[in-house]
Amino acid sequence: MDELRPRLCVHREYRVQYRAPVQVAAGEKVSVGRDDDEHPGWKWCKASNGREGWIPAELLSQEGGEAIVLQEYSAQELAVERGEEVEVEDERHGWLLVRNARVHLGWIPASHVRL
Repeated sequence: MDELRPRLCVHREYRVQYRAPVQVAAGEKVSVGRDDDEHPGWKWCKASNGREGWIPAELLSQEGGEAIVLQEYSAQELAVERGEEVEVEDERHGWLLVRNARVHLGWIPASHVRL
């Protein structure tokens, strides 16, 4: 049986900010940079393929200059329109990993949706 996931309505459109987001596998080493001042709990990281992006701190093995990623992760964002309905897959530090009606998956700010 599928787990019941919350469905939310987008009340403010969101446009993708990063065209080539970081995507990493469990066990991959990344360089860890700055903290996100606006959304604490995110770390700016660079993967071995040169892609960069925000990764939740709890998915990194340690704080500091280098870390091992503890589980597969993608920073892929999702463009959404006002009035669109999305299904929540995950929530981390003010951001939601959502799936839209076209079955596309990506991150959007939690401030852009409501019940």
